[in-house]
Amino acid sequence: MKQWVGLDIGADTVSACIKDDAGCVLAKAELMASDEDITKFLLRYGSSESMVVGLEAGSTGIHLTRKLRHRGYQVHVFETRQTSKFLSIRQNKTDGNDAEGLADLVRLGRGVVAEVSVKSVECQLLRSKLVVRQKLVSHRMAGEGAIRSAFRLNGGKLERSYSAVGLRRNVLSEVKKIKDREGVDLTEDVLPVLEICEATRRHLERVDRNLMKLAENHPICSRFLAIPGVGPITALSFYSAIGDPARFKRSADVGAYFGLVPRLKQSGGTSVRCGISKMGNAMTRTHLVGAAAAIMRQKSEVGVLRVWADNLRERSNYRRVTTALARKLAVVMLSIWKSGQTFDPNPRDLDTIGKELRS
Repeated sequence: MKQWVGLDIGADTVSACIKDDAGCVLAKAELMASDEDITKFLLRYGSSESMVVGLEAGSTGIHLTRKLRHRGYQVHVFETRQTSKFLSIRQNKTDGNDAEGLADLVRLGRGVVAEVSVKSVECQLLRSKLVVRQKLVSHRMAGEGAIRSAFRLNGGKLERSYSAVGLRRNVLSEVKKIKDREGVDLTEDVLPVLEICEATRRHLERVDRNLMKLAENHPICSRFLAIPGVGPITALSFYSAIGDPARFKRSADVGAYFGLVPRLKQSGGTSVRCGISKMGNAMTRTHLVGAAAAIMRQKSEVGVLRVWADNLRERSNYRRVTTALARKLAVVMLSIWKSGQTFDPNPRDLDTIGKELRS
C-alpha cells in the first residue's frame, strides 16, 4: 500500500503530511529542514519503497530531493507557479494545509501539474556561476549608468569602454572636460562609483576567462562553440539548463521549453496568436536571443543559420526573425548534442544538418 507524503519547505522548518490511498491523513508534523529529521519521521509509518514524496521546487527543496532520493525515496518536484494555483484551492493558506495539498498533488495530480527535472551537481554549479556573473553584469551596468547620467546632466558623454583600464581613462578624461568647460567638479560624486565599477569589471574579466576555459575543455560545450554566434556563456548556459538531452523526445520541443514559442488564446471561433510564452529559464532564453542577434549582425561569414534567417526575413520583421532564430539555434544545439555530430556552417551542406534545421 502506497503512502503519499507532502513536504512544505520553509527557511528552517518543514511541514510534513502523510496520506493513504483514500486521502485520509495518517500523520502531520513540523520538522527541521534536514533529511535526517524527515527520514526519521517517515520511517515511523513505512519504508522508503512505500513512500511517494511530493514537494515544491526551490533551492532548499532541490537539496533535500537529492538527499531523499539517495536514501531510496521516490521524490517528485513540482513547478512552483502551477503548484501555487493548485494549493490556492484551500481557503486558508498555512504550512500545514500546503503540506496536505502537496500530498494530494503527488497522489492525484502528477499528470496535471508539471514536474521539474532536478539538475546534476555539475549543472547546478555551472548555473550558480552564470547567475553570479549575471548579477555582476547588472551591478556594473547600474554603476556605469549612474556615471553616464551624471555626465549627461552636465553636457558630457561617457565613451564606450571595453576594459577596466579603458573605463577609468574615459571617466577621468570626461570629468576633466566638464570641469574645464562647465566649471563643475564631479570628482567626489563619480570616483567612488568608478572604483566599484572598475573592481567589478576586473572580476568579470577573470570570471569570463574561467568560463571560457570551462567551455573549451568541456566535451559538449566545445562542440557548441563551433556554431557562429555561440560563445562560452551561451554554450554553458544551454548545457546547464538542459542537463539531460534524453528528456526531449523531439529536438523541436526545446523551443517551447525555453519559452520561445508563441502563446495561443482560443475561445469559440476566436483564435489569437500572442507573443512568446517566456516560460522556462529567462537567463538562458536571453543568452539564446543574444546569440541569434550576433548571427544576424555577422557580415564577413554567412552560414547556414544566417541563410535560414535571411529567407525568413523576407516575410517577417527583425524582432520576430531573431526570436525564431534563437528557437532554431536551440533546436540545432540539442540535435548536435544528441547525435554527437559537429556543426558545419557551410550552406551547401544544409541537408546534412538534420530535419530540424530544414523545417
